Amino acid sequence: MGFKRIVAAAVALALLVAGLSVFLIFTQVATVASARAWLDHTRAVIDSNQQLLASVQELEDSERGFVITHDPAYLKGYHRASASLPTQEAELRRLVADNPAEARQVADLIDAIQRRQSTVDRIVAAGQAGDFELARDVMVGSRAHVEMEDIRALADKVTTSENTLLNSRTIAARQIQNLELVLGLAVSLVALTGLTLGMILLADNNRRLVRAIASAETAEAARDALSALTTALFNASPDYLIVLNIEDGDRYVVADLNPAFAKTLNVRPERVRGRAVERLLPPRVAAGLIAHYRDVRAGGEPITTRSEIPGLPGGPRVWESIMAPVRNADGVVDRLIGAVRDITDRVRAEERLRDSQRMEAIGQLTGGVAHDFNNLLQVIRGNLELLASMVEGDPRGQTRLKNALYGADRAAQLTRQLLAFARRQPLAPKVVNLSRLVSDMADLLRRTLGEAIEVETVVAGGLWNTIADPAQVESAILNLALNARDAMPNGGRLTVEITNAALDETYARTARDVTPGQYVMIAVTDTGEGMTDEVRARVFEPFFTTKSDGKGTGLGLSMVYGFVKQSNGHIQIYSEVAHGTTVKIYLPRSRQAEQRTLLLLDQPPAPETGQTILVVEDEDAVREAAVGMLDELGYRSLQAPDAEAALKLVEAGERIDLVFTDVVMPGAIRTRDFAHRVQAMRPGVPILFTSGYTDNAIIHQGRLDDGVHLISKPYAKADLARRIAQLIAEPSAAP
Repeated sequence: MGFKRIVAAAVALALLVAGLSVFLIFTQVATVASARAWLDHTRAVIDSNQQLLASVQELEDSERGFVITHDPAYLKGYHRASASLPTQEAELRRLVADNPAEARQVADLIDAIQRRQSTVDRIVAAGQAGDFELARDVMVGSRAHVEMEDIRALADKVTTSENTLLNSRTIAARQIQNLELVLGLAVSLVALTGLTLGMILLADNNRRLVRAIASAETAEAARDALSALTTALFNASPDYLIVLNIEDGDRYVVADLNPAFAKTLNVRPERVRGRAVERLLPPRVAAGLIAHYRDVRAGGEPITTRSEIPGLPGGPRVWESIMAPVRNADGVVDRLIGAVRDITDRVRAEERLRDSQRMEAIGQLTGGVAHDFNNLLQVIRGNLELLASMVEGDPRGQTRLKNALYGADRAAQLTRQLLAFARRQPLAPKVVNLSRLVSDMADLLRRTLGEAIEVETVVAGGLWNTIADPAQVESAILNLALNARDAMPNGGRLTVEITNAALDETYARTARDVTPGQYVMIAVTDTGEGMTDEVRARVFEPFFTTKSDGKGTGLGLSMVYGFVKQSNGHIQIYSEVAHGTTVKIYLPRSRQAEQRTLLLLDQPPAPETGQTILVVEDEDAVREAAVGMLDELGYRSLQAPDAEAALKLVEAGERIDLVFTDVVMPGAIRTRDFAHRVQAMRPGVPILFTSGYTDNAIIHQGRLDDGVHLISKPYAKADLARRIAQLIAEPSAAP
């Protein structure tokens, strides 16, 4: 009996425990279900409220985008929001119908939304009718900001009321749960025996769990460290980094971009995160990028590209980018990661290097040819001039002599133009104020261009001084004027303007080979035919010309280009077909005082009796031609084939009024050393150098050394006479 009672008691206890357990489970399930139902109801009200507010915001954004940009594409959002609002309003009314207070709040909210929607409809209707001015007026006068703030406030009230109601229901549910907890404790006491056994098992499981948790924490710490490192690299990288999420099958959304990229694009990262590429960029640019993203996604491998990006805050830049796909756990590409590097400076440096190498090649070729070629031309020209007295009275002979001289001069001009383009011509720069030069050229330009072209010169007040070779400046302006004349076959206007100018860092970044600073600008503008972009890109190339055969060498503009670059200046050309061309030359400003230039004598005086010129020239034919010219000019000549022989004549005590010497000669004595030794023995005796081409004996950085006088071969007898007469009359300092 006792055993049966014990069994019955055990069974009864077991049944009691089971019954109480079932009851507790049932009541707990009911309580949880009720709480979950109210929670779901609150979430549904809040979600519906937020969807309604999002639709109103989309309505607002579409209206503003349409009015500001006049782009009908913004109306997609307007129509989508207008269609969604009635359904969303009805749903929100249904959800709060059981609560009169909330129902009144929702009614107030919907009334405010409908008033705002009515105003938006009027604005969009005006814009669709083409009256964007009326649309803007309505938009400005509609107090849209205040109305939207009211709508948000009413929506917040609905959300707050629903949360308050949920809190009160949650408190009631917790009280029920507390009662159930008391009953549960009684059941727990009954089940204590079973729990004791369970604790033994749990203790073993707990030891295993502790080990698992320690392992998980170690892994989590490693992941956190890796994440911190990745974030630091992402934020500190000078390259432009971007992460794109792929949503809705083929929609590319900005997930993140690093500070370097945001700074270059001049945007705040939070303004672009979560926005699709097509919403951030113009349609044409976005379409090109999306096509590239599709290629990366389809190929499944990184793709590297290089492109020039226009429209950036600092001007167009050259970007080299790599875009790589990222696969998720299922092996599907759901993200793209891109790295962009700005290689503009490297590309421009490579272009400058290529230009420099090309210029060096042209310079070496030209320099190699110029010396011997100009020596030959000097022989030809000198002997032709010496023949002039022999063909007096012979018209046919004089005509042929004149034509031969013209051919020699044209050949010499071609060589000078090539040297100018290659930046190898010897310059004699001075500190000058170009206002006088431009003013004095006005009459020359009018005579040269003819009556059909009106010439106007404009000189700004307070013009700065500049460092330049005045003769080359004059030649550059004349070359530009002649090109302008050819572009105005039916006449027109030529304007030569000279003014002060400053080129800043922004301009220097977009232009090539220019140093920021202050310049004197010469602008030559015509009203001629203009030129296409293709022609404009090549006008400074040597031998490039748009004129017919025999009408031009294509060296005029290239010579101007070479002179400007050799003078550390900058040149830019602007042209539009049928509207004319402007060429702007920028020469560096000088803060030094202007150096007055001695004018060459038009008619050199006859030499004094016995004036002697020492001619030092290693080429026999060139020396004989020079001596012949001097004899005809009335000078007495001494000859020497090299510096050693010339010094012996100087040491012998012969009268010498001027030394006329070639720059490049054989022998152990260099030209500069020879000149210094002559000056030491004969102080005050002027020295006139001559050369077909000299690279560095008396020229450095393309400029004649101070105190050096040079007449380039081939020279005319009249030019030689003027230079000698000037130097003997006003001898300069020793070279």
